[in-house]
Amino acid sequence: MAAIERSQAVIEFELDGTIVRANENFLSTVGYTESEVVGRKHAMFVDPAEAGSEAYQAFWRTLNRGEFVATKFRRLGKGGREIWIQASYNPILDPAGKPVRVVKFATDITATEHERAQAEVERAAAIEAEQEKVVTHVGAGLKRLSDGDLTARISDDLDGAYARVRDDFNSAVDALRGVVQSVMEATGSLRSGSDEISSASDDLSRRTEQQAASLEETAAALDEITATVKRSAEGAKQASDVASGARGEAERSGEVVREAVAAMHDIQQSSVKISQIIGVIDEIAFQTNLLALNAGVEAARAGEAGKGFAVVASEVRSLAQRSAEAAKEIKSLISASTQQVDRGVGLVGDTGKALGAIVERVAEIDSLVSEISVSSQEQSTGLSQVNTAVNQMDQVTQQNAAMVEEATAAAAQLRQEASNLAQLMGRFDVGGETAAPVVAPVATLAPVRDVSGARSPARTPAVPAGAPAVQQRLRAAVNESWSEF
Repeated sequence: MAAIERSQAVIEFELDGTIVRANENFLSTVGYTESEVVGRKHAMFVDPAEAGSEAYQAFWRTLNRGEFVATKFRRLGKGGREIWIQASYNPILDPAGKPVRVVKFATDITATEHERAQAEVERAAAIEAEQEKVVTHVGAGLKRLSDGDLTARISDDLDGAYARVRDDFNSAVDALRGVVQSVMEATGSLRSGSDEISSASDDLSRRTEQQAASLEETAAALDEITATVKRSAEGAKQASDVASGARGEAERSGEVVREAVAAMHDIQQSSVKISQIIGVIDEIAFQTNLLALNAGVEAARAGEAGKGFAVVASEVRSLAQRSAEAAKEIKSLISASTQQVDRGVGLVGDTGKALGAIVERVAEIDSLVSEISVSSQEQSTGLSQVNTAVNQMDQVTQQNAAMVEEATAAAAQLRQEASNLAQLMGRFDVGGETAAPVVAPVATLAPVRDVSGARSPARTPAVPAGAPAVQQRLRAAVNESWSEF
């Protein structure tokens, strides 16, 4: 223990950090006398910021648990002088194993730490000088890059890892220059393509507006046709109703004629019977006349006694003759009437046949008119559907026209942006002769279709010449070289 006291700085503390004693080595290291430290806290040797930290509190909690702490510490001596010590804090345990005090054994390593710090400063200065050199060269290169000069390179010799920085910078600039060259070529193609797109969009906009106007006129005309067909369908339906009514009337007329034919046939039969009855009356009158003649002959034979009977017989004869004459007249009239009835029966039969034919024709007309009515109704329905479809097409065309206007505005914006991009890319100096933008020939636009004319043939947009090669070079530059940057 005496050897340790002579070779190391020793100090003892209570568990709360109160200083109990300190040996000469410790006092000479910190620059205090024993009376200046005994009874004070350990925190007098610690930076105030560290003394108030949670780590310092944890340090004492560790010691109070009986655990030792050994490491390098930064402490403050008298007057705030910085001191570095290599120390170990060792808790002293009672027979029960409970900590009662803490003893610190320390070695002054301030000089060593100062030398190390000085070496660190000198090494940092050397590194800073080298970094300054690197920063100067890289800054100059970056300044040239910011000015658009892509031929900038770092040619000075740099040591160690900074040589890799130089090589990486040069490689990145080379890759960037290749990319910018490809972008400049692609910008030319993009500008040509955007001009073509803008021109095509303008032409498409005009065509779409004319198509929209034509379709609107077609929709209006189709509305009128639909209304006309609807009216025709209504008229056909009314005609069908009228034809159906005429058919019914014709059928009823045919029934009446059939009944008239039957009635005329009955009249004919009655006329025959009357003629037969008249014939019987004529025979009776003839027989009566003969009887009256015989009676007159017998009365003449009777002389004066038959004179009265002869007068009566003469009157009966006279009546019989008149009856016979009347019967003959009636018979002739009945015969004439029978002929008229026969003629009427024939005419009524012909009328019945004619009415039957009329009924058939009216039925055919009714069927045809019904078919026409159904067809007209189907035409009306179909035209209504076509009209709805055309109106929808008109709405879609109007929407397409609006979208084409938006596309035209976007194409104009793309054209402007392509022009701005070309101007921006013109700021870069890639060395040598800058590749001229590839300008594609402008495709000839098809003539704008007149509203009343035929449709114009479709136009195939021109593809900028050289675009595939530029795209391949751009992809190669980005995928193979730019990843290094």
